[in-house]
Amino acid sequence: MRSSRVDLPCRHHRARSDRRRRERQTVTSWVPDIREVEIRSGAEVSSGEAFQRWEAHMSETYFPLAVSPTAPHHFHGWISHGRYGGVELSAVGSTPQRVRRTARAVADAEEEYLLAGIFVRGQGRLHQGDRVAELRPGMMVLYGSGERYHWEIEGRWEKAVVQVPLSRLREHSGITLDEVPTVVALPGNSATGVVARYFQGLAGIQRTDPDQAAVLAAPAMDMLVSAVTLAAGSERSTPDAFARERVLDYMRAHRTDPGLTVDRIAQGCLMSRRTLYRVFDEIEGGPAAVLRRMRVDYACELLTKSALPIAAVARASGFLTERHFYRAFRLEKGVTPAAFRVSDLA
Repeated sequence: MRSSRVDLPCRHHRARSDRRRRERQTVTSWVPDIREVEIRSGAEVSSGEAFQRWEAHMSETYFPLAVSPTAPHHFHGWISHGRYGGVELSAVGSTPQRVRRTARAVADAEEEYLLAGIFVRGQGRLHQGDRVAELRPGMMVLYGSGERYHWEIEGRWEKAVVQVPLSRLREHSGITLDEVPTVVALPGNSATGVVARYFQGLAGIQRTDPDQAAVLAAPAMDMLVSAVTLAAGSERSTPDAFARERVLDYMRAHRTDPGLTVDRIAQGCLMSRRTLYRVFDEIEGGPAAVLRRMRVDYACELLTKSALPIAAVARASGFLTERHFYRAFRLEKGVTPAAFRVSDLA
């Protein structure tokens, strides 16, 4: 089947009509339900202009999102989006960025979705509530659109993303979001990894042969249900999962205590230091990194919702020194606490 290619020019203010700079984006329409977009900054298109278009396309593909670059000097991104009955599948990749689902967008939404994100290239970190999932190639994570979240993605990356309305999921399988183990990094060498590879392969074929992709997508909803069922069963049946949740509860309750260390966590949870590290084996950086992120996330809340001085925020968040706080904050957020407070990230 032949494709139709349409070059869409950027829209500019009339005062700039004599300086026509074009953003080249290629939209390929093989069948009505397949859409491809590629955006790149360059000599004729500034990175800021390209990124504005990218944010619009991301919101159109999924739902309203706030997207900001973490490498602002050059941008390149692409999306291949397909619709197969009640299931949407996209292959997406770009230069580094931060993606947020804001509280306002959640409140304005008419439909809630379940998403499965599968990393093909690069790595990223998903934050939702007080949960964090570290993703590397081959790993999958399930999450919902009905709660604030944000992705921090470093380096060039590529993902396959499956999206289905929760109402369709309930109609098809009876599964509700409460039964879905969200924001859990599901390894590629597990049973759920088989499902992840199916969607990753389907997203690849969608870009090269949409007709074959349409045939292979027939069991897509059942495959997603299988992933949810397998992930839920794995979480319930793994002793380490229970232990990890117990440790996380303890860490949340004591995160503002500056005396809380890895040794204190192990003692408080009645386990050895070795066992503690084992139950966090799938989380990059182990328990110390998780505790640091919890404290930084709490500091972000204080910076956003209070006028406390930076030093007071550091103490209230469990950091022994202001210097340690600055170092940890920059490591996690890429900016200083003061810069975060006045930025749109807050």
